[in-house]
Amino acid sequence: MVLAPASTTAGMAALSPVRGLAALMAAGLLCPVAAQAQEVSTSGFASLVLGRTSGGCTSSTLAPAFSSNCTRYIADWGHAGVYDEDASVRPETRAGLQATVKFNPQLSATTQVTTRTAKDQALNLEWLYLSYQLSPSVTLQLGRKRLPLYYYSDFQDVGYASNTVRPSPDVYGWDVVNYNGASLSHSMEVAGWSVRSEVMLGTEKSRKNPYSRLFYEEPKDVKWGGIGGTTVEVSKDWFTARFSYARSNFAQTDHATGVVEVAADGPKQDFIGLALNADLDDWTIRSELGQAKRESLGYKARFHLLTVGYRIGQFTVTGGLSGYDETAYDSAYNPLKLKSQLLALRYELHKGGALKLQIDKVKDNSAVTSVGNTRLISGAYDLVF
Repeated sequence: MVLAPASTTAGMAALSPVRGLAALMAAGLLCPVAAQAQEVSTSGFASLVLGRTSGGCTSSTLAPAFSSNCTRYIADWGHAGVYDEDASVRPETRAGLQATVKFNPQLSATTQVTTRTAKDQALNLEWLYLSYQLSPSVTLQLGRKRLPLYYYSDFQDVGYASNTVRPSPDVYGWDVVNYNGASLSHSMEVAGWSVRSEVMLGTEKSRKNPYSRLFYEEPKDVKWGGIGGTTVEVSKDWFTARFSYARSNFAQTDHATGVVEVAADGPKQDFIGLALNADLDDWTIRSELGQAKRESLGYKARFHLLTVGYRIGQFTVTGGLSGYDETAYDSAYNPLKLKSQLLALRYELHKGGALKLQIDKVKDNSAVTSVGNTRLISGAYDLVF
């Protein structure tokens, strides 16, 4: 999960006019060159997710649109996807299409667009980048990509890739999840281990930021500038480890008035993450932990998740724990402290399609209730094609 309003972490904005034009230009450019390309590949994914909350009524420090509910569960912080006691498919239902055009063995172009039933999320440009293979082990990419903060970042929207309905919101929640810039990746083999490393630089601006709607009635624009970071992933046989680090500054502006609420030269933010995963025969273990901090504000957040799954034929049963714990030295700020548990059942309905049923229980240990205690029952049909 993430830092609160003026202590952000990243989400995804709805397609702005500029990004919309970029998407149309991409489509226009890719179509005529497709006939000249060596290879054109397309793929897609979709998730139909239904859920509702239950539990004792509690107050909330969220914006009125969400705090008025008796119980609430924030399933997707980055897109303001919130369930309440009325069953709904709006918070998380989504679909996406991806196309890659390969011009020659070294050069290709990739784009991905998603649509969501969440408010103001009808069209999102997730990827639009060029890839150039400088050597068999080194690749340069330029354009719009996903921020590689966490293990599932690149494929977080692809519900079929996870045994649970969603990656834990206690870890996966931020106000900017994309960046526009460049990345350089390197792959190699070392003593039987596969090692992939990447460095990236960029910036991102999110207009009418969905995450901010959780805390403010008026829409906000959020900008991350000077984004820089690195990831290193090593794997061998059944084990995978991934380390990530990112740093940026940020600005927040009132969308309607243009009043700067957090200056661009304000405090910088740092993110550190570590994932340790294992796939042992029918067992699946996923773990992730990390922290986000702003030293000049005396702010730090620690988060973690652990899930263990066991496959029985076409079924997979998964249990998990997660948590998010903030500390801050500003007495006016209410640190968020959450602990969560989950139990999920996945059934492979057909090739590329799975049904899931999940129960989540959240305990809010914040000094002042932020989201409140709640239980969520949700079901999903995930598809890749």
